[in-house]
Amino acid sequence: MKSIKPLLVMTIALSFVFCATGFSAGIKERMKQRLPQIVDLKNRGIVGETNTGYLGFVTAKKEKQDVVAAENQDRKDIYTQIAKQQSVSILLVQKRRAASLFSNGITGHYYQNEAGTWVKK
Repeated sequence: MKSIKPLLVMTIALSFVFCATGFSAGIKERMKQRLPQIVDLKNRGIVGETNTGYLGFVTAKKEKQDVVAAENQDRKDIYTQIAKQQSVSILLVQKRRAASLFSNGITGHYYQNEAGTWVKK
């Protein structure tokens, strides 16, 4: 049951982002396909959400690096598009997203605080 809530929250959040930015179905579909793997990595404490809105490795175990890199690239593309649409810096978009991910975060997952330290929620 633990993985259902993150999937639902992330799906809703991604739907909003894609609708608001007009991103192609390709990015949306790729992110949807990766989501179960990402949730699994988060549940096992291997990856967490950084203070800049990307996935980061919490431990030295760098499992599924290709999945994490692909997710981060798609997130960067989305953040760049949002920044252009809102005429703000990508850093501001990243910080806002990181804050949102933490606020809506799942207990037991890791998040990076402002100082860069990993904390378990």
